[in-house]
Amino acid sequence: MDLRQMEVVVAVAEEGGFTTAARRLHMVQSAVSDIRQSLRDGSVDLAVVAFDRQQQRGLVTRLLVREEMVLAASPARAFAQADRVAYAEIAPMPFVDFAPGWAIRSAVDRAFRTAGVERGAAFEVNDIVAASELVRHDLGVCVMPESVAARFPDLSLRRFVRQPPRWNVMAVRPAGEAPPAVAALLRHIT
Repeated sequence: MDLRQMEVVVAVAEEGGFTTAARRLHMVQSAVSDIRQSLRDGSVDLAVVAFDRQQQRGLVTRLLVREEMVLAASPARAFAQADRVAYAEIAPMPFVDFAPGWAIRSAVDRAFRTAGVERGAAFEVNDIVAASELVRHDLGVCVMPESVAARFPDLSLRRFVRQPPRWNVMAVRPAGEAPPAVAALLRHIT
């Protein structure tokens, strides 16, 4: 992995998404998204990402963090309970959703399916900051990882009563024997 690729990986992790990372690095989003392909073709040795199951195909993954997601809402929005929500309660609300292919979106879709509840998206975004702005202005509610939602202290966060969606952050590398530096790093961080 070269320095620029490492910078991209760090920016995606810090910013919570490809679009925001691309903006910060003054790159087009497709250049940031190319890391997935670079992992698959072996030109990148290691990345820290939140891939959904389909994106993991052909790659070796090691779980670093499994985190519950929470509902982020404007403090002005009313709920039945002060700190908890149920899928059925939020399904009719305007929803700020992430684009298909995002690990967050896949986990949220799966959680709603498991709960047997349908929802629709009022807004579909590909940027954590854009999602938070829509929520802040009470244009919708959004499910996001708790560590990401904590970056927006002016939003109200609520946990799910049952079976919250979860976000898996993984170290991902191409299949085959890991280069010595990658193996050493993985031993250190896991």
